[in-house]
Amino acid sequence: MAREFAWESDERCVAGNSTFQILPADLLTREHPQISMEGADFLLFKEPALIDHHVAVLSGLRPRNVVELGVMEGGGTALLSELVAPRRLVAIDRRPPMSPNLRDYVSRAGLEDVVRIYDDADQADRARLAAIVSEEFGDEPLDFVLDDCSHLYGPTRASFNELFPRLRPGGIYTIEDWRWAHALLDDESHEGLWPDEVPLTRLVFELVLALASVPDLIADITVENEFVQLTRGKADVDRSSFDISTCSRPRGRALIAPDERVDDRAGVPGD
Repeated sequence: MAREFAWESDERCVAGNSTFQILPADLLTREHPQISMEGADFLLFKEPALIDHHVAVLSGLRPRNVVELGVMEGGGTALLSELVAPRRLVAIDRRPPMSPNLRDYVSRAGLEDVVRIYDDADQADRARLAAIVSEEFGDEPLDFVLDDCSHLYGPTRASFNELFPRLRPGGIYTIEDWRWAHALLDDESHEGLWPDEVPLTRLVFELVLALASVPDLIADITVENEFVQLTRGKADVDRSSFDISTCSRPRGRALIAPDERVDDRAGVPGD
């Protein structure tokens, strides 16, 4: 662990020199649902258990080369910077951060050569991702990738296909918020979010199938309520042609969706 981390309260945590306010669990049930940012540097859209998980993982991994997909307010980027003090942290999104706090933080801390923000890059654009990673990291492998971006199947798979092969053996790839398509069994109001989209669960299934079918590609996989985490195995991979959807036999593929083709860029079933 590069810097100290501690919880000040159920809603506030401190990492290094920054204080983070999270969304209170009872926010929507409050009579006046407001969040006080007094004394906080960043708003962080993560559950406490997920934050604790990242702290524990990063403490053991000690990553030098980090890629984050999805910036939003910038709190997640700042948290990663404070927790691991990386050699290079590249944050990618298709739109600028919603708050100026992240760029102010980078400038104030003199991290312009460490925290690199690309706010005009679509995670579905493999060519752009490849160009960014090659420019920022050269021939060095990645240690940690965190995808908290679109949460759509096609774009998330496109990013995974491009970035997972660039991880070093033992490196970690985490995809957050995979379960949006699945309502709770006692929730009769809806059937999950985005009913016209392919559930991100399909990618989780493809990862599990690859674990069984391609030795040493994935050394370990953990599926939790809020995230799926993979540890890169030692298998050699052709980065230019890697596609997780081809890393299983037809019998396994039939368990997901027989005779269905999916467009990576659109994130919906292809024509």
